[in-house]
Amino acid sequence: MAHVYHRNFTHFVWSTWDRAPLLEGEIERDAYALIRAQCTQMKVTLYALGGVADHVHLLVSLPRTLCLSDFMEAVKGVSSRALNDTHGSPTWAFKWQGSYSDHSVSASHMTRVRLYIENQKQHHADSSLWPSCEPPAKLPNANSDALSDSDARAGGDLLS
Repeated sequence: MAHVYHRNFTHFVWSTWDRAPLLEGEIERDAYALIRAQCTQMKVTLYALGGVADHVHLLVSLPRTLCLSDFMEAVKGVSSRALNDTHGSPTWAFKWQGSYSDHSVSASHMTRVRLYIENQKQHHADSSLWPSCEPPAKLPNANSDALSDSDARAGGDLLS
């Protein structure tokens, strides 16, 4: 078989359902552990994982045979099911928003993006955010998997 060279880095961002601030304390620790475990299981190289109470940032490199949407479906599905199995109650349930964003990251920007993700709480506290890499506050149809052309253009540069 011919040798295939594959080197792609992707920055994913996704939110809790209706941007509810669910990722705090034990829930955040468990969610991040589940995301890390799913990356390991799927042979995905994880470079950074961080976020705040209502959204997550993840910087990874996927195997060449794994598509972005299959990876996100698995990460979000496994983590939400496990969080509900462990922490769910008649008055509390965990759910991710249906949409996500993915940004291609060039090798020359890896350190910068990794540090941005690892320091999400500080960036949100001092408003030093990169708008193109943050989820929109509220889209008219925020739970849709499709973005309009104007929404896509509003995302700015893709850090590549």
